[in-house]
Amino acid sequence: MKRSGTRKWLAMLMAAMLLALTACGGGGKNNGGANGAGENGGQAGNSSGNAASGGGSKVELTLWNIWTDPSAEHQSSLKQVETFMEEHPDIVIKQQNIPHDQYKVKVKAQAAGRELPDLIQVWPGAELAPLVEGGLLQPIDDIVSHWDGLVISEYLKDYSVDGKVYAIPAQVVPTHVIYYDKDQLAEVGYETFPATYEEFKAMILKLKEKGLIPITLGNKGQWVLQSCYISTIGDRLTGSDFLNAVLYTGERKFTDPEFIRALEIIKELVDIGAFNEDFNSIDNDQQREYFINGEAAMMIDGSWGLGPVLDAAPDKNIGVAVFPAVEGGLGDPSAVSVVSGMGIAINANLTGEKLEAAKTFLKGFYTEEYFKEMLKASILVPAEIEAPAEVSPVLMEVKELASKKVAPVYDATLPPEVTDVINAGLQELSIGLVTPEELAKRLQDAVDKQKQAA
Repeated sequence: MKRSGTRKWLAMLMAAMLLALTACGGGGKNNGGANGAGENGGQAGNSSGNAASGGGSKVELTLWNIWTDPSAEHQSSLKQVETFMEEHPDIVIKQQNIPHDQYKVKVKAQAAGRELPDLIQVWPGAELAPLVEGGLLQPIDDIVSHWDGLVISEYLKDYSVDGKVYAIPAQVVPTHVIYYDKDQLAEVGYETFPATYEEFKAMILKLKEKGLIPITLGNKGQWVLQSCYISTIGDRLTGSDFLNAVLYTGERKFTDPEFIRALEIIKELVDIGAFNEDFNSIDNDQQREYFINGEAAMMIDGSWGLGPVLDAAPDKNIGVAVFPAVEGGLGDPSAVSVVSGMGIAINANLTGEKLEAAKTFLKGFYTEEYFKEMLKASILVPAEIEAPAEVSPVLMEVKELASKKVAPVYDATLPPEVTDVINAGLQELSIGLVTPEELAKRLQDAVDKQKQAA
């Protein structure tokens, strides 16, 4: 996307900024930051950031992230910040910890006003690119060599724009894993996971007859049906080169019958009652409760969902699988949507001692010990390290699933404007407000409009 397109993106966001800020600053119980930062750990960028403490001078940096829940993943990240400050008493990190769905809205709104913090958690690909092209972030190529021999260089590509690196990933994130209760599936006659979509639907009906929720879903934030479902289901039907062909060569279109079939599968799953009735009223975190307490037999989630489940239900007999083969599909039935995650970028306005402090923070945050803690939290990492003995064998099964064939994640590939259309459209599809054909046309129209504006 050209810079002119980014300026339009930022301008459009400006109009929604006040509304978004109201929603994000509404005083929810998870909005408070670590170290008492809360909403005060906010915008900075070009301020001096020096705060007197006793007789010395400290450099203060603001950091926004989504570490709001009690999961081992989030707690390990919070602990890593505390450890850094203990080892670097001259640098103070003031955090603002914001729930995921609110965070995405807030970042877009604040980007429109060019009021981002000094350090900001970012997602790769199409979510990173507008921030870079808008001149809001600065590259870190001058310090990337610090992680030579630790971080696998292949994963730096996800956080690169025009050949420059903007963040170090902490995670390798399959966005699609089917977690299932082996005992509950065995009770309806399935010792192994179905190999085809038709068998999968038959199993769903048997689970419903037994009084279980077949699949727990929390799509209140709209992104789950896109990232965890259509990114992989779409790939089953279209193949992994589809998005590139739609966006760049024009050889494929969202209105192609293969993609429409993928949308039909989402509609079919809703129609046969595969999900909990409140699936558009609860979020991605809340959906786990149905699986943890045994009301739901399956949960389709990213790799981030495993740790909280293991923490809450350590004795649960969990199996993992991917969406089965679909008849007539052009894609590899073993493919899984995967992307790098948990990068922290530096505000483009930082200079002098604040910039040096920010680089020091990144070096002190992404350490071998931190990557080991991520593995212990059941999170895959992009690092060449030996897995600690405490790592869950289920995580190793997820790693095996994700290592066969990688499919692109839609929201890491599509322009933000198109991602917004598919997110909202999938939710509308799930409640019957739009047909698969209508949504496909809406998506193609959005792509065509984006190309004209670029």
